[in-house]
Amino acid sequence: MYSVTNTSSKGTFLVIDDEPDILDAIARLFRKDYEVLTAQTVAEAWELIESHNVEVVMTDQRMPKMSGIEFLAELRKTHPHIVRVLFTGYSNISDVIDAINEGHVYRYISKPWKPVELRLFVAQAFEFYRSLRERDELLKQLRLANDLLEQQNALLSAANAELKMLDRVKNVFMEVVSHELNTPIAIVFGYTFLLRKELNDNLSSVASKALAGIDSSAVRLKNISNRIFKMLAEESPSATLDLEWVDLRKFVSSLHDQIDPFLQKRNQTLETTIAAEARSILADEDKLNDMCLNLLMNAIKFSYDDQAISLEIAPDKDDQELLTITVRDNGIGIPDEDIAQIFDVFFSTFNSGHHSSGQFEFGKRGIGLGLSVAKRFAEMHGGYIKVDSQEGRGSLFTVYLPIQPDSAITSPHADTHAQHAPH
Repeated sequence: MYSVTNTSSKGTFLVIDDEPDILDAIARLFRKDYEVLTAQTVAEAWELIESHNVEVVMTDQRMPKMSGIEFLAELRKTHPHIVRVLFTGYSNISDVIDAINEGHVYRYISKPWKPVELRLFVAQAFEFYRSLRERDELLKQLRLANDLLEQQNALLSAANAELKMLDRVKNVFMEVVSHELNTPIAIVFGYTFLLRKELNDNLSSVASKALAGIDSSAVRLKNISNRIFKMLAEESPSATLDLEWVDLRKFVSSLHDQIDPFLQKRNQTLETTIAAEARSILADEDKLNDMCLNLLMNAIKFSYDDQAISLEIAPDKDDQELLTITVRDNGIGIPDEDIAQIFDVFFSTFNSGHHSSGQFEFGKRGIGLGLSVAKRFAEMHGGYIKVDSQEGRGSLFTVYLPIQPDSAITSPHADTHAQHAPH
C-alpha cells in the first residue's frame, strides 16, 4: 500500500521499502522538505511514478519479486530523468558498484543510516536532479539556437547567391548599354560633322544652335558611357596601378586648369594649400586626377554661386607616412539619410526629384559614379575616404593615401562607406 505526504513544492521524493516502519520514519524525516511518496511494492511504485512528477526515487535492495537494482535498471529505461538511489544492508557490495558503473544507480547508502547523513544524501540527489534538468534545458535552447542559426545561414546563403547574380546582371547590363551607346553616339558626331561641312557658312543661327545642342548632348552621353566603362574596368580583380612620382604642385595646378571653366560659370573660387613637406606622392596620376576631380566637381555642384572651395594637401598629423587631401565646401551638405550610401555605385540621393544630368550647375546630381570611382581609386592606392557633413552647412571630404603604396593602410572605416559628423 502506498501513501502520499504533500507538504512542499520543492520536489517529489518516492521511497520504496517493504517495511512500513522504515517508510513512516523516512516520510516524517522529509515531510517539511519534499512531497514524500511511499510504496511497499514495485507495482505500487510504478503507479505513483506514472501519476506524479517524481524527481528522486530511493529503494531498498531486497524487495519482493524484484531487487532494487533490477527495478532501478527498468526505471532508467522508462524514466531516465529520475535520479535513482539505492539503500541496503544486505546486498553484495560488488553488485551495487556494478549498478553505479552501469548508470542504473546514482548513489547508494547503507543501513543503518544517521538522519543527518540521510538528509544530506537526499539533498544532494535533488541537487543532481536540478543540475541535470538545467543541463537538458540549456541543451534544448542550444539546439533551438543552432536550428535557428542554420535557417538564418541558409537564408543568408540564398541572399548572397541572389546578390551575386544581381551584381553579375548589373555588370552585363552596363557593358551592353555602354557598348550600345557608343555606336549611335559615333553616328551623331558623324552626321553633325557632315552637316557643318556640307552647309559650311550657310548655317542659320537656329541650325547652328541646334547642331551645338546635338554635339553637347552626344558628348554628355559619351562621358557617361566612358565613366561606366571605367568603373567596370577598375572593379575588375585585374585592375592595376601605373605608379610614378607625382609632383603635387604641378598636379594641383593641372586640377585648377581643368575645373576653372566651371568655377567661372558659377563665379566660384578654389583656394589651394599645399604643405611645404608635401612635395610628391607615388601614385597612378590618372587615377589620382580622376579621384580629386570628382571630389572638386561635387563641391562645385553643391556649393552656392560666389562661394569658395578649398583644396588642402598635407602629411597626416598622426602618421607622417600618410598624405591627406581634403576638399571642403560650405554648400548644401549631405542629408543624414544619404550619408551612408553616397559612395555606392549609382547612388546619388534617395530623393529622385533631385536627379539631373547637369555637370556643374547648382545641385545637379548625376548617375552616381563620381564618388564611387573616387573611393575605388583611393582603396587601390591602399587608402580610404572619410566624409564629414551636415545638411545646410557643407561637406568635408578627406582622402588618406600612403605616400608610397607599398606601405598600404587598412581603413578604420573599412566596415562602413563613410564617417558622418557635424563640423
